[in-house]
Amino acid sequence: MRLRTRFVILAVLAALAPLAMLGLVANHVATTRVVAKVTEVQVRTSEALADHVTGWLRMQQELLSRQARTFDLAALPDAERNAFLRLVYQQNPEVHIVALVDANGADLSPSFFLARPEPAARAGRDAVDDARFQAFRDALERLRPGIAPGGIGIGQPYFPDGRALPVMPLAARSAAGDFVLGVELDLTALGVRFARGEGSAERLALVGTQGQVLVGSPALVDRAAVAALPADVLVEELRYEGRDEDGAAVDVLAASAAVPGTGWRVVVAEPLDTVLSAATDISFRTAYVAAVAMLLSAVLGIIFASQINTPVLALRDGALAVAEGDYGRQVPGPEDGGELSELTRAFNFMSRRLAHDREVIASKNQEIEAFNQELQARVEERTRQLAEAQDRLVQSARLAAVGEMGAGLAHELNNPLAGILGLTQVTRARLQEKDPGLAAMLGEVEAQTVRCSEIVRRLQRFSRADPTRATLDPGEWSVVDLQRLLDEVLDLVGSTFHDRGVTVQRVPGEGLVVRGDRDSLAQALVQLLASLRAAAAPGSTVLLSGSLLPAQRGSGPQAGLSLRIDGPARVGEDDWMAQGMGLWASRQVLAAHGGRLVEPEEGADRLEWRIVLPAFTGGAA
Repeated sequence: MRLRTRFVILAVLAALAPLAMLGLVANHVATTRVVAKVTEVQVRTSEALADHVTGWLRMQQELLSRQARTFDLAALPDAERNAFLRLVYQQNPEVHIVALVDANGADLSPSFFLARPEPAARAGRDAVDDARFQAFRDALERLRPGIAPGGIGIGQPYFPDGRALPVMPLAARSAAGDFVLGVELDLTALGVRFARGEGSAERLALVGTQGQVLVGSPALVDRAAVAALPADVLVEELRYEGRDEDGAAVDVLAASAAVPGTGWRVVVAEPLDTVLSAATDISFRTAYVAAVAMLLSAVLGIIFASQINTPVLALRDGALAVAEGDYGRQVPGPEDGGELSELTRAFNFMSRRLAHDREVIASKNQEIEAFNQELQARVEERTRQLAEAQDRLVQSARLAAVGEMGAGLAHELNNPLAGILGLTQVTRARLQEKDPGLAAMLGEVEAQTVRCSEIVRRLQRFSRADPTRATLDPGEWSVVDLQRLLDEVLDLVGSTFHDRGVTVQRVPGEGLVVRGDRDSLAQALVQLLASLRAAAAPGSTVLLSGSLLPAQRGSGPQAGLSLRIDGPARVGEDDWMAQGMGLWASRQVLAAHGGRLVEPEEGADRLEWRIVLPAFTGGAA
């Protein structure tokens, strides 16, 4: 094999080997983490939907039970019982039929329902024909004997003709057991929570006891796999082969949560190839980079091989000429002072000496041999030095890649972890009195999220060249220039505003020096800018300015930063729920520094947030 070919092959292999190893490791790590994260989200979603269905059913049961306990319906006159059934019908928009029967199933009063459509009078109610009414009465009759006095029963859902969503019988028996109040309950209200988002590949479904889909999308749901789950298993992770909307077979990643007391299960499913699309993208990018690296290394290898091959071939031709008796043959060579240049000069010198005096060739052979040995040793030493330098460069590149990947991964995880922690704390506060058990579960979620955040912070500190320990201990605070700190933060997150189509303008201020923990203040600014980025609509402008505020009664001068949105903005519930934790964390950091966050008033003409901190007058940052 020619020297040039060997050099090119070695150059390509040296470039591709670390790239291929890094690509395989990155693809494996990405696949594992993506699947684990999606599975975690699916489990939480299925549990939340199961809790929602349970709460909705309990609310309907409690409403019907209270209505049954309100009056002694068996003792009321017919007119009052009829009025009561009408009242039950009107109070609950989810009810289509109301029936009152005695302990043996005989009507105590005519059932109340809408016999024909009356949009103006009862908008949203179904008109009930004889077949549907009979189906309800049959279901109520099957349900009635199993209800204890003072108890309530839930029947199996069924699909009347012409309806896409099911209805189910719900009945309550009086405390004395002398009558049963039954209703046909519409499950349409549950369908809103099971609708998939636009562009989402995730499918949500509420599945009955036989694996039939009651509410949501039947795509990706394997009835056999769901029906085979034991009733006592509350939450289960599933993998199976399902069918999409077009009937094509796809591998499915899913999670299922049980609805207690019903035999129903909530299924959250997503095609596995969609879940792994991010890892596949990493593989494609790695292959693309490898192809570019291979092409570049091949071109460079050809160039470097030519620089070596040309003088070597010239020396070869000269040596053959000398062997044929052409003494004195001169070979042109490089003049860079390298080994090849020295070899060329030595060859030419040898040729001249051969031409000058053939008789001294024998005596000079030893000198030439010694020179060649010395040259070989120098080449080997130089090669060893180059190999060591190359190993150091490869090791540095690997460490830099690991640091960059760690910093990028920590940055990408911080925002969703902050959102999860914020939503968990807000939901826990709202449910503290309503549902202490669920609030306790959310407390555990909050603790685990805080743990994840601490891991991310450690990862960030590891990836920095000069890691420092952030603290809110005033004894370890330093002097911080807010303007300079804001510039550094904008260098990190400014590109995200540009990607969203939002312009950022800076108005510099003077004397904005405070005393505090630099890392904590920087994190607070990052959270506030992320909130502004979420609120600002494309085409708007975010104006950042600072000023030194005059001293107030009981306090010294204060440093203020203004963050204002000029132009269209979106401050809806969905946008701010994800950023609520960021604002909360920023308030905590500012409060720990003796400052505050002033938010825009409701109904204000423009959106402006102001950071106010005690100014430091003892020196500069």
